[in-house]
Amino acid sequence: MRRLTLILLVALVVLPSTALAAGVATGDGVFELRAANGTFVLSGRGVFWGQMDKGTMRVTPLDPNEQVAVSGAEKTFKALDDPTATIYAGTDLHFRATSGRYRIRFKGAGVDLTAIGIGNAILAGSPLSLDPGDFALDGGKWQPIAWDYKVEPFGTQPPPPPTTS
Repeated sequence: MRRLTLILLVALVVLPSTALAAGVATGDGVFELRAANGTFVLSGRGVFWGQMDKGTMRVTPLDPNEQVAVSGAEKTFKALDDPTATIYAGTDLHFRATSGRYRIRFKGAGVDLTAIGIGNAILAGSPLSLDPGDFALDGGKWQPIAWDYKVEPFGTQPPPPPTTS
């Protein structure tokens, strides 16, 4: 019995850290939101997970073979302007994607998320909120979200394509 307990304990410690390390590549960055209120657009490649207290999220997978898992939605419907996009609405939404390219638009309150990979985040705090929340890049210091739009790249961005003259 002790041997089985020891094996299970080692598996619980080693496997999650191995799985996380396998999903992180050179050049990957980390973007985090904490108790965010407003409109946020996250586009990139990699993994992300989180929850939203209340609001809507529009999920557009940019890789047809990958899916974003969402639970807790009270309403789900396809976007009229893009058949690949799905809109989820409700309270206590949970979401995650374990790989692939994505574009997610959040509009709501209490958004907590972590994204690992390469991408951009567009942040606009709610003008109706006294505290629009915080964001952090690459495990750095938490910074307040501004009320006007701000673009925050994370990860090592690919070089721009060469221009022809």
